[in-house]
Amino acid sequence: MVAAMLKVLSDPTRIRLLELLIERGSATVGALTPYFSVSQQRVSQQLAVLHQAGIVRRRRRGMHNHYELVDFACWWVVQQLASGLVDSPGCSPS
Repeated sequence: MVAAMLKVLSDPTRIRLLELLIERGSATVGALTPYFSVSQQRVSQQLAVLHQAGIVRRRRRGMHNHYELVDFACWWVVQQLASGLVDSPGCSPS
């Protein structure tokens, strides 16, 4: 289970999506897409992966789905890993 969750969190696009959802609270695919150099379809696919893993919730509002973070432990793990990389001598994050 841990390996599966880490695999979900291993994608840079998904990590950035979590960051944006933390900042915004909730957002549609269309509102998130301008923050990426990938297609709206790709952003939607990555949100679907996060949704299937139970990390984000999808709520229908009118004609659009709004996504919001519901598993804050995953965001904490990402922050801890990033902090460990920054604090490690000789280790530069990519």
